Amino acid sequence: MITFLTIAFLSTASAATFADAESARIAYSNCLVDFTSVNLDEKTSTSAFKKAAATACADERNNMIAAIKKDEISYNSPESEAAQFATEEADNVLFAYTDGYAGYASSNTRPVKEQ
Repeated sequence: MITFLTIAFLSTASAATFADAESARIAYSNCLVDFTSVNLDEKTSTSAFKKAAATACADERNNMIAAIKKDEISYNSPESEAAQFATEEADNVLFAYTDGYAGYASSNTRPVKEQ
């Protein structure tokens, strides 16, 4: 019985940290949508956008990294691996916008926020 309760508690805790990580990822992504749209409206060059995007939405990025790191640690990942994985995930979100910027600019389209 105690084992079942422990597993149920850990599953609930893991689900909660995953939800936090997903919410943080969406917040970072949506912030980058706004940042990208402003730069598209201002007709910022691709190279200037890539440089500026690296520091855009710093709070949201840091929150995402912290939430993913917490999630990974809850699955017993070593802290250094959790931090590296979380940073890579944030880098992947950023890359989606820096890589797609020229396409948005040439097609006069905009990224869309997630719900």
